Amino acid sequence: MKEGDAVDSLEEGFRDPPDHVTEPCLTYMARVMELREFISFVFTFVKTSEELGRLVPKEKLAAAEAKELQVLTYNYSGHRSLVNQIMLSRAIESFDLYLITILRDIFLARPEMLKSEGTIDVAAIIDAGNYDDLIWQIVDRKVHELSYKSLMELRKYVSTRTGIDLFPSQAAYEMTVLASEVRNLIAHNDCVVNHQFNLRTKGIISPLEVSDTGRIRIDDGWLRRASYTLDGLVFRFDELASQKFGLHTHFRMGAFLFRG
Repeated sequence: MKEGDAVDSLEEGFRDPPDHVTEPCLTYMARVMELREFISFVFTFVKTSEELGRLVPKEKLAAAEAKELQVLTYNYSGHRSLVNQIMLSRAIESFDLYLITILRDIFLARPEMLKSEGTIDVAAIIDAGNYDDLIWQIVDRKVHELSYKSLMELRKYVSTRTGIDLFPSQAAYEMTVLASEVRNLIAHNDCVVNHQFNLRTKGIISPLEVSDTGRIRIDDGWLRRASYTLDGLVFRFDELASQKFGLHTHFRMGAFLFRG
């Protein structure tokens, strides 16, 4: 995102959240807002330092003994790529967390949806102690299993079980796959493109530049579109799922006002 910019509601892909959201959606929003506000603070600090630097004589800034003033000449561009990697990683992790926790809430609200998921042994039933604990164990085991599925498999499973497609368009699906796989490169391969990345993004046109060393460069415009795509997917699914399955929701403005 641009340095110090507020969110522009006219940007491509931007969508406001519904007034009433589930707890998983509140968590998603809090995590995303927390990082974006921190990055905005950093941008503001850098800009302030630059402005202060203009007020200090150049000869003093250049003096070897003026190390305490070097912060006023800091060039942020050298760390831009790192910041974008951090923002994308947090966005994908928050999206993944939302999916798992909202599915847990759906299954807890409608445990009958898991009837065809297999059998459970007698020992597990006895160890659970009561019906509610048993349901929790079954649901927890299922969402843990789902957390390891690919987006394609998860999309199919969620659509089959809930009747709601996670992705309203192929473009949104492809953007999410690409963002997820770039995040995997950041976490596991120093952002260097590898065979696995090429295999999982086959057929998806990537607008991202690859450096001479094979590292993907995340530009501000693409990061903004990816972030807004993830936001829109969460807000859309949350609204549809909460209405269809009667999930408990909070008035988002009130919830954030009293959030600790």
